[in-house]
This record gives sequence, structure tokens and C-alpha cells, in this order.
Amino acid sequence: MERSKKEFTTMSQPVHVSIVPKGIQLDASELTRVAAAINQQVQRDFGPIWNVHASVDAFTRIEDVPVESWPIFITSKVEGAAGVHEDQHGQPFALVEMASDWSLTVSHEALEMLADPFGRRLHAGPTLQQAVRLGVPQHRVRYLIEVCDPSEAAGFAYHTGGVLVSDFYTPAFFNPVTTPGVRYSFSGAIKTPLTVLPGGYISWHDMVSDHWMQFRNFPDDQSSKPHVVDLSSNQVFEALRQRTSLRAAVDRVTHTPKLNATFKGAIARSLKVRADTGRKAQVARAAFFEESIGALTGS
Repeated sequence: MERSKKEFTTMSQPVHVSIVPKGIQLDASELTRVAAAINQQVQRDFGPIWNVHASVDAFTRIEDVPVESWPIFITSKVEGAAGVHEDQHGQPFALVEMASDWSLTVSHEALEMLADPFGRRLHAGPTLQQAVRLGVPQHRVRYLIEVCDPSEAAGFAYHTGGVLVSDFYTPAFFNPVTTPGVRYSFSGAIKTPLTVLPGGYISWHDMVSDHWMQFRNFPDDQSSKPHVVDLSSNQVFEALRQRTSLRAAVDRVTHTPKLNATFKGAIARSLKVRADTGRKAQVARAAFFEESIGALTGS
């Protein structure tokens, strides 16, 4: 039986998220187009599933961001500070590095900010089977709520208004058994509960050992296969965990891999076809409006 959405209620009051460039030149048209697409994603796709009420807007200057807003800053380089943080008053903000797929990253950070503003929310469940098959003991653990991480790779993203946005898991992701017809991620890429797709990861607290663990479904310097990492053995993680949010500590020590050129090229071509299709429709509609306005105004 699928869990009630009430178990996953986050915020009853509407939240405002702002997307704003910092120290970079970003075309205002592109900025507003991406913000509008993520706003649609939040209100149409994410909000009803996660019981979140929020809006997303774009601003070209930091000074124009409303004081009650949670900002996402797009900057040239973040040097390990990417992700969601808290300001001096404990309110969330995010840093995103400008890149070709920046809309995907902004969507990712916006959704995770809305699902867990302060980066400490946990949910109990059994040890995921991918980790058990690698020798991790099977018992109840507590997962850090990071709704985009298990399917964060670009190949599992989708388009909204011609803009690439992140897939995210649903509350059913933590169900104990697979149920036909249940959606475990919005795009449908995740087919069974507690499953991490290629390019993704998930973090949990093992209450028996009192260690933070992480399953990574991507290669690093130690392994070319899916593997489990003991985060608590990392001094940087432990130091950050004591003075900041769990999410910020996890993000700092988790470095997702760069896709190989062949796989990356195939994904890029597929995504470009989908984006171009949506863009052509927008251009055609704009031409229709130009003609209609011209006819009405005599210009």
C-alpha cells in the first residue's frame, strides 16, 4: 500500500524561490525562460506529489531579490560549495555553477531545497538491496531526503517548455515492496523502491554502527563499479557535519563522475532534439502573435 502524502508534508505556507546570476552575464531571455519552466515544474509536477506550495521567479540583480525569498545564485565557479546552504539567519540559499546544463542543476537544487529546506530530514527504511549485494548488513537505516540524487544524471531528466529539468523520486520511493502502477520517480525512470540509477547516489545513517554511509552508482578512483563509501571515515565530512547541514556535508565530499565522451554525446544529441522541438513550437507561436498583433494595431 502506498504511503500517505501526509507523512511527507514539508511546508504549509507558500515559498518563493528566486533565480539570480551573480558575477556573470546571463541573457535575460534565457534566465526568465528557465525560471518559468522550473516554476511550472514545481507547481505542476513536484508540488502536488510532495505537498509543497512554491513559486519560482527570475531576477537580474541580487538587490532585487525579495527579502522573504530563497535565492539560487548562478555563478562562474563554486569550488566545492555547490548545493544548498544556510545564510546567517538559518534560511536556505543555493549556489550553482554556470554550465551548459545549468537549468538541470538549478532544477535539482530548487526541488531539494523545497523538499528539505535545512538539509537534515531523514526517512527510515531497509538497507537498499544494491548495497546489500555488496555485503552491507541489512537492517533499518535512516536516509537523507535528497529527492534528485538517485536519478540525477542528465539521461533521466525531462523537458518542460523546452527546458531541461531534473527527475525526482516520489514518497513511494521508500515503500517496502514494489507495487504495479506506482510511480517511484516522476519520469518513471526508477522502476522499484530504493533504487539508485547509473550516475546517482544515496546517503544514509546506519544506527547500529552510528556511521553515515553512501551508495554510489558511478566510478571513482577506487572502483569502476557501484560501491559503498563510509562517509564517517572522511574527516572533512565529519567536521562539516558538526557545523552545517547534513546535505551540505554530503555534497562537499560527493563528486559525481564526468560521463565518458560517447555516452555524453549520445545524451546531448537526444536532449537537443527534444529541446529544439519545443523551441520550434515557441518560435512558431511567437510569429503567430506578431501577425495577430500587427493586424489588430495596423502595424
